[in-house]
Amino acid sequence: MISETRSVMRQICASMVFVIHVVIATFGVVVAPPAHAEGWRVGIYSGQWADTRLPYLPYNAATGRLTFSDSYLTSVIMSRHLLTRDLFIPYTSIGFSDARIEFEGTASLHRGLQTHEEVTLGVMLRTRDYDLASFGTINFGWANGFSYALSSPAHEYGTNLVRGQDTVQFQYYMGFEAEYAHASWDRLSVFTRLHHRSGIYGIISPSRTGSNIIGLGLRLSLGAK
Repeated sequence: MISETRSVMRQICASMVFVIHVVIATFGVVVAPPAHAEGWRVGIYSGQWADTRLPYLPYNAATGRLTFSDSYLTSVIMSRHLLTRDLFIPYTSIGFSDARIEFEGTASLHRGLQTHEEVTLGVMLRTRDYDLASFGTINFGWANGFSYALSSPAHEYGTNLVRGQDTVQFQYYMGFEAEYAHASWDRLSVFTRLHHRSGIYGIISPSRTGSNIIGLGLRLSLGAK
């Protein structure tokens, strides 16, 4: 089991290194971050299983139909700023100025209806900080990568679409985040986050074999301001 886990982790790391090279090749050479940019950051996150598929989550949340199961996630999130640059669709004004690209890894513990460990590796695209006047700043992030459950998830649907049977350990990972900080907070920020696992509609595993977990977190910047 240990050798299989190490083999999978090596494959995930190799895949993420490839993704980073593609990002740099696509958007140009690494841009030196400004003096105020963070280096390493560490976050603590806690979330709960949302009873919804990802496409229906906004509607269910807006209409009050979103419910939760007694399955919980606690994560340590490590991230590192890689580059900052303007990202726009060619010949359009659609995109972001001063967008940040970060390398991110998480180590998580599931409890409740499923009890296993999970690790993820991904690349986060984060907007610049938007000023909220005296209220502080907010930015938005979108992470893509891979997730590996160290044992079979007991609450996810398996490949036969029966909950807890033939569940898939290696899945696609995606994270959505909104991060807020006040000017008076030294190196600290708070964030809300969606932690998503899926088979990418049959590419890795059948549809509905993943999970959506929503929660809150606290993040500390370890780099110099």
